[in-house]
Amino acid sequence: MKKSLLAFLLGAVLSAAFTYMNVSASPVVYEQQAVTVHAGDTLWTIASRWSGTDEDVREVVQRIRTANRMEGTDIRAGQQLVVPVRRPAADNKKTAQPVNVAVR
Repeated sequence: MKKSLLAFLLGAVLSAAFTYMNVSASPVVYEQQAVTVHAGDTLWTIASRWSGTDEDVREVVQRIRTANRMEGTDIRAGQQLVVPVRRPAADNKKTAQPVNVAVR
């Protein structure tokens, strides 16, 4: 009896944990924004300008470096950069589309 109850409780806890993990994690969608570097700009200032309020600027700098295949952080005025900008969460959700179904 105790083993059955323990097994049931363990299963319920694990099930709830996996359900929570799947529901809370939504994919992040990025849009590519073309940006021209101006005099005095650094990767940090560009990343700060394009980062979301809850994003770590260091991660945005790394995304910019990756998107532009940069080994270092040197940039120059007039250079074109691709900046991966996170799309707002509301735009990530798919909306339901009407479907025509023939009923027989």
